[in-house]
Amino acid sequence: MSDEKDIEFSIDGQPVRARPGETVLSVAKRHGIDIPALCHHESVSAYGACRLCVVEVFWGKRSKLVTSCIYMPYENDRVETNNERVRRTRRMVLELLLARCPEVEVIRDLAREYGVDAPRFRTDGGADTERCILCGLCVRVCGEVVGQHAISYANRGMERVITTPFADQAEECIGCGACVFVCPTDALHYEDIDGQRIMKELKTTLALLNCRVCGRPFATEKQVGRIRERLNLPDGLAETCPACRGSEFRDIMEQTLGLVQSTASQQE
Repeated sequence: MSDEKDIEFSIDGQPVRARPGETVLSVAKRHGIDIPALCHHESVSAYGACRLCVVEVFWGKRSKLVTSCIYMPYENDRVETNNERVRRTRRMVLELLLARCPEVEVIRDLAREYGVDAPRFRTDGGADTERCILCGLCVRVCGEVVGQHAISYANRGMERVITTPFADQAEECIGCGACVFVCPTDALHYEDIDGQRIMKELKTTLALLNCRVCGRPFATEKQVGRIRERLNLPDGLAETCPACRGSEFRDIMEQTLGLVQSTASQQE
């Protein structure tokens, strides 16, 4: 059992406690205090990429801006999440994001909320189709949760992108779609067409597996194979879609219950 004690501090004048290792953003969420964050997801490690979750921390007369998704508070910290300095900084961040991805709805909504009508910055063109904000959620979920490391960053500066090795089909990709589900700006997609899962942005196409019960495709062959390998599942269970798997279990339970009741009646 850990001897570490909770940290007592305040957020917007409200006394709060942080558990050992907990960040300001996590504490704020527990207390219903809204802090915008696009690059944060509870399933993966914090990265502090988008900088939208910036807050101001005070110690007496001194203060500094920190990213709340990675900042762990100290005793008696005074945190302000919505003062003018914080809002001004978020407006600047949103101008940069809006200049990069002007058609992304979640960014446009946040920009309107903070009074940003149009960015003052120019791009080199093509920004109207750009949706990736380089938050890295897809990279982290692929590596930390799925364990495949099929995608990563490439290049630097304005040329920085998220892509597969050598910008070609990644052998490590199993087509699970986790990267698509965590993307906050819909920069990644997949389509299931004619027995194949096509991930256009990642230049990857994988064969789908049909459920042995209902016959409908439900996952890629590589994904099912990896799940079978890691969990040591029997082939019949691994190759059954979740819906049919549940109905099969229910049927088995009903048959078992009927057998028990029949045996009990015969004994009487």
